[in-house]
Amino acid sequence: MNRRALIAMAATAATARLLPTQARAQSPARLRPPGALTEEAFQRACIGCFRCAEVCPVLAIRFPRTFSLESALPFIEARERACVLCMKCTQVCPTDALTEIAPQPDVVAASVRMGEPVLDRSRCLPWTGQGNCRLCHTVCPYADRAVEVVGPAAAPFFHREACVGCGLCEEACPPDVHAIRIVPPLASPERER
Repeated sequence: MNRRALIAMAATAATARLLPTQARAQSPARLRPPGALTEEAFQRACIGCFRCAEVCPVLAIRFPRTFSLESALPFIEARERACVLCMKCTQVCPTDALTEIAPQPDVVAASVRMGEPVLDRSRCLPWTGQGNCRLCHTVCPYADRAVEVVGPAAAPFFHREACVGCGLCEEACPPDVHAIRIVPPLASPERER
C-alpha cells in the first residue's frame, strides 16, 4: 500500500468516527462480517480501517467502491463471495465492532448470526420439480442442522435458528436460478415462499 492510499484510508476512518450514526444508518441493510455488533452499535464502533478485509482469505469482506462517509463500512455480498467462517476478521478488529470468535465449529455455530436464509421455492429446482440440486446442502458447514433435504425430491429446507448466515448456500445456488438469499436478520422478509 502506498503512502497516498494509507493517508486516504486514515482520513476516511477518522471522519467516519465523527459522522453521526443516524447519517450512516441510511445506507441499505447489508450482511456484516461475522461477530458484528448490532447494526447501530456496529456503525458507531467501526472505523472503516480495512483490517477485516485485509485478512479475509477469500476476499469476501468488501467496502463500497465509492467511498462516502455514510458507507465506509465492511459488508459481504454472499452471492459473489461468501464467508468461509475462518474468524480471522474478528481477531484483528481494533474497535471490537467485530466481537472476537474462536474458529471452532461449535463456537461459530453458537455465536455467529450474520443473516438469515430466504428460499424462494418457486425458483428452487427440486421444489419446482425441474431438476435435482443439493448444492446448498453440500456446501453448508452445518448441513442437516441449518439446511436439510426433505421429501421425495430432496428439496432444501432451512432452519434459520441454526443458520450462521455465511452465504455459502447463496453463492452455490445456480446463477440462473438464484433461489436463495441471505439477508440481514432484521431485514428478513417471509422465510420461504
